[in-house]
Amino acid sequence: MIGFFRRMRFMREHRWTHQHLSDLVDGELSPAEGLRAEEHVRLCPQCHRVLATLRRTLSELRRLGDAPAPPVADGVIERLRRQGGFGPPTP
Repeated sequence: MIGFFRRMRFMREHRWTHQHLSDLVDGELSPAEGLRAEEHVRLCPQCHRVLATLRRTLSELRRLGDAPAPPVADGVIERLRRQGGFGPPTP
């Protein structure tokens, strides 16, 4: 019977943590809630993977802002202007 209650508690913590992983990453949980989520993540391989993926994704998205925009060939711009009526062609 004790195993049943442990499993039920684990599943309750799993649902709560899964719903709050984004808040954890954003630092929007109270200290007690953050500890609650981190404790579950240490025990749950699925939540650990989701949190790691979320952190990696956010890190890569932040890096995109630092990267310069790729150059667009003048010929492509010219063609778009002629075909789409996006203004007069450049000389």
